[in-house]
Amino acid sequence: FLIAGYDQNTALEAVNSLLLIKSDDENYATVDMIIINQYNGEVEFLKVGAVSTFIKYKDHVDIIKNSSLPAGILDKIDEEFNRKIGDGDFVVMITDGVLEANDKDLDKEKWLGDMIYNIDTRNPKKMADIIMENCLQKSKGQRTDDMTVLVAKLWKSA
Repeated sequence: FLIAGYDQNTALEAVNSLLLIKSDDENYATVDMIIINQYNGEVEFLKVGAVSTFIKYKDHVDIIKNSSLPAGILDKIDEEFNRKIGDGDFVVMITDGVLEANDKDLDKEKWLGDMIYNIDTRNPKKMADIIMENCLQKSKGQRTDDMTVLVAKLWKSA
């Protein structure tokens, strides 16, 4: 839909409608999408049934939480968040398996946010690797779900 020229909200509504049509089966999907304006640093988050996303600024980590059900369950989808990021800031997107790696802490988002804040690297791949290593250690190899970590960093061009 996006490649065909539809805006993200129209594409999301179309996917939701298609999933609702097949209501005989249990069809639903999570949507976790970000759109970054590379010129002004504005970030639009479209989160439908998806796990939290983290933004690491220089002095804190912002947690973008989602409270909606997955697409294909509700008639209307309205889960949109906007933030601004700048030079050197990171966006960390994960799957739910990353949070499930920690079955000890009650506030899993705070646990991961603190971990992200304390990672001292400027390299997004290195940050993703450190997050994954910590989650594998925390789960002691007893993973019950897949774990994916995606880290993007914004750099100001010269």
